[in-house]
Amino acid sequence: MDHPKPLSALRRRSWTQRLGLLRARALLRRMQSDRVLLVLPLVVFILFLAAMAALVSYSQQADLQRDKDNLQRDSEWAQQRISLDLTLAQDQVQAIANNLSLHDDRPGPFDVQALRLLRRYPQIFLVYYAHTDGTVVFKKGNPNLATEQIAALVGKTLKRANSLQLVQQALISQRTAYSTPFKSVDNGWLLETATPVMRNDQLVGVVGLVYSVDGILRNSVPEDLNASYAVSLLGPDNQLLDSASSQPIRDKALQYRAPLPPFEPGLVLQVSSYRSSPSWTTKGLYWSVFLLSALTLWTLLTSWNQLRQRLSAQEALTRETAFRRAIENSLSTGMQAVDMQGRIQYVNLSFCRMTGFEDSDLIGSQPPYPYWPSHQGAEMALAIQQSLDGLAPPSGFALKIRRKNGSEFDARVYVSPLIDVREKQTGWIMSVTDITEPTRIRQELAASHERFVAVLEGLDAAVSVISLGTEEPLFANKLYRQWFGASVHGHLMLNGGQMTSVADDDHVDTVDSFAGLPADEILDGHANAHETHVEALDRWFDVRQRYMQWVDGRVAQLLIATDITPRKRAEETARKQEEKAQITSRLITMGEMASSLAHELNQPLTAISNYTSGMIARVKTHGMAQHELVDALEKTGRQAQRAAGVIKRVRDFVKKSEPARVSCRVQDIVRNTLELADIELTRRNVRLLNFVAPGIPTLYADPILIEQVLLNLLRNAAESVDKAGRQGNLRSIELKIMPDAERVTFTVKDHGTGIDQAVMERLFEAFYTTKAEGLGIGLNICRSIIEYHQGRLWAENYYNQGVIAGCLFSFTLPLGAPRERPRPPAPSGDSAPPDFLPSRF
Repeated sequence: MDHPKPLSALRRRSWTQRLGLLRARALLRRMQSDRVLLVLPLVVFILFLAAMAALVSYSQQADLQRDKDNLQRDSEWAQQRISLDLTLAQDQVQAIANNLSLHDDRPGPFDVQALRLLRRYPQIFLVYYAHTDGTVVFKKGNPNLATEQIAALVGKTLKRANSLQLVQQALISQRTAYSTPFKSVDNGWLLETATPVMRNDQLVGVVGLVYSVDGILRNSVPEDLNASYAVSLLGPDNQLLDSASSQPIRDKALQYRAPLPPFEPGLVLQVSSYRSSPSWTTKGLYWSVFLLSALTLWTLLTSWNQLRQRLSAQEALTRETAFRRAIENSLSTGMQAVDMQGRIQYVNLSFCRMTGFEDSDLIGSQPPYPYWPSHQGAEMALAIQQSLDGLAPPSGFALKIRRKNGSEFDARVYVSPLIDVREKQTGWIMSVTDITEPTRIRQELAASHERFVAVLEGLDAAVSVISLGTEEPLFANKLYRQWFGASVHGHLMLNGGQMTSVADDDHVDTVDSFAGLPADEILDGHANAHETHVEALDRWFDVRQRYMQWVDGRVAQLLIATDITPRKRAEETARKQEEKAQITSRLITMGEMASSLAHELNQPLTAISNYTSGMIARVKTHGMAQHELVDALEKTGRQAQRAAGVIKRVRDFVKKSEPARVSCRVQDIVRNTLELADIELTRRNVRLLNFVAPGIPTLYADPILIEQVLLNLLRNAAESVDKAGRQGNLRSIELKIMPDAERVTFTVKDHGTGIDQAVMERLFEAFYTTKAEGLGIGLNICRSIIEYHQGRLWAENYYNQGVIAGCLFSFTLPLGAPRERPRPPAPSGDSAPPDFLPSRF
C-alpha cells in the first residue's frame, strides 16, 4: 500500500504559521466576546438610569411649571389690585387738588376730603397741601399715628430735600410726580406723590400724598395671597423694603416680580412660593430609582468580578510588554541595569543613541565599560565601585562619557537599587542624563554674573536693592557700601525715609507681604526720580527708583543714587552771583536816576526851607497868628514826608537781596513802580498811559524783583521815545496788564525807533549793549528774574505801513503758587561715610 509522503520543511513552516494565526484569531474573538459581556450590563445599567432620570426630571419639571403658572396668575391678580387701590387713591387726591383750585385756601373742605381719604385707605400715611416755595398750608395725618411722627416728616415747611425736589418736578411738568422709596427714621419706608394745583392758569401749590410701604403690604395685598405665598415689596436695585414673611425670601426657588404702577420701576411686588422641596411622589421615584440601581449594580459587579479575574492575566502581560517597550523607546534618559557584580544586564534605546554603541556591544560587559574615557579609568572605576557598594550620593555624580566615535560629553548618573518581585535586590539601575548644554549655560551665566557684578561695582553711583515688604537687603555695590556701610537704612534715607512695609515678627519665616498679588502694574511703571540731601554725608543725590522682580520671584525695589553735590553747589554759587547782579543792576538804575532823584528831593527840601524862613521872620515880628503857624507847619510836614517817601522807596528798592515770593497784588506793584518811574518820565517829558484789567487774581511773586523788571522796561521805553524825538501824542508810552486762565501778561509799548534785527538776536545776552555808558546786564537780569518766576520775557517790533513804529516788551507771570526748588547747603569739605548703622548686607 502507498504511504503518505512526508511534508517538506517549507510546508511544515507554512502550516505552523497558519495554526498560530488561527489561534491568535480565536484568542482575539474570545477577548472581544469577554469585553462584550463585561460592557453589556454596564450599557444596560446606564440606559436604565437615563430612563429613570428622564422620568423623574419630567415629573419634577411638570410640577414646577404648574407651580410657576399658579404663582404668576396670583401675582398678576395681586398686582392689579394694588395698582387699582393706588390709582383710586390718586384720583381722590386729584379731586382734592381740583377743589383747591376752585376755592381759596380754606381748611374745611381739605380736612373733610383728606380725612375721608385716610379712612378709606389706611396705607396712606399723610396728606398735605404746600405752596410752591415748600411752605405747608394744610396737612392731615393718619389717625392711628402720633403727631410727632407726622411732624418729623412734614412740619411748617417741607423738611426733606427729596420732597422739595418732587414738588419742583410736579410744578415743572404740571403733572403728578412720583418718588422712589425713601426711608424715615421714625416711620420706615415711605413713598410720596405730588399733584400740582392750578388756579387761574397759575401753579399755586401741590397736594402731597405719603404712602407707608408697610401699609400697602398689609392693606392692599389680599389675605389669601399672604397665606399662600411670601409677599414682599422691593425698591430700586432689588432692595428689600418690607416683607409679610418672617423667613428669608432671597433663596426661594419660585419667585415672580411685577412692577407696581404708577410707582414703577421704583416699587416692585415680589411673590415667592413657600414650597422648596420635592413632593412625596417625587421622593418615592427617587427611592425607586435608587433601589433598582443598587440591584442592577449588584448584578453587574457579580458578572464583572468573574470576567475580571480571567482578563487580568491576559492584560497583565500586554501591559508589561507595552510598558517596557514605552520605557525603551520614549525615554530621553539613558537607562542601564547591572547585577551585583557590575555586569550590564540591560540598556535602553536612549542610552545606545547617547553613546553610539549597540546594545549587543554593552550587554554582558564588565568594568571597564566600552564608554569609559581611557584617561579617566580610575575615576570611573571608583564611581562604579561606590555605586555597587551603595555609597552613591542621592544627587548623583557627574562623569565624562565617551561616544563610539571618540567624542566625549558631560553626564550626570543617578543610581538606585533594583528590587525584584520577591523584595530582593538583584542589582542596580542607573539613569544617565546628558548635561552638556545645562553645564554650558551654567558656565555662561556664571561668567555673565561676574561681568554684571564687575560693572555694578565700577559704577560711580550707589546701587542697592531691597525686598518690597520685608526690607531685606538683596544687593549693594561698592560705592553704596563706601557711603552708607553695609546697612539697608541708607536705601531708606535715599528714598525719603519711606518704609515699604513691616514684616510680622510673629511669623517664623519672613514672607513677602506682596506674595501672590498681581504685580504687573508695579513692575510696568516707569522709574521715579527725585533729588534728596543726606545730612550725615552733607551730599546731594539724584535718586532713580523703580520696582523689579527679583530672581526668586519677589517684588524688589531698585535704587540708583548719583552724587550731584558739585552741581548743586555750582547752582547755589550761580544763584548768589545772580542775586548780586540784581543788586548791582538796581544800584546802576538808581545811579542813572540820581539827577532825577536829586531834583525830586530838591523840591520838597526847598519848600521846607521857604516855609521855615517865612515862619521865623513872621514869628520874630509877631505878625503870624496861631492858626497860620499851624497851617504852615502842616505844609512843612507834608513836604518832609514827601522827601522821606522818596528816600524810603529808593532804599527799599536798592537794599532788597534775598528773593522772597509772597502773595501780592498787581495794582500795588504798578503803583510802587510808577512812583519811581514818574521821576524819569517827568525828566524826559514822556507821558505814561496805563491800563490794568480789573479782577486780576493775587500773584505769588517777589514784588521788588518784578518792580525792578517793570522799572527797567519803562525807563528803556522812555529813553527810546526821547531818543527818537517824538512830539505830541507820540511822545508817550503805554503799559497794559491783561490776565487769562493761567497767566498775567505785562506789555510795555513805546513809539521809539524800534530794535534792529541783529540787535534783537542778542538783546538778552549778558554784557551786550548798544549804549556807550551801558553794562549790558539789565535785560539779561530781567529775563533771569522772569524765568525764576517760571514766566517768559520777549521783545518785538510793531509796524505802521511797513515802517517800524515802536517796540513791544512783554513778560508773563503764572497764576498760582509756583513750586519751590530745594537748595543745597553751603559748600563744605567731603565728609567721611558714617559708621553708625548695623551691618545687614
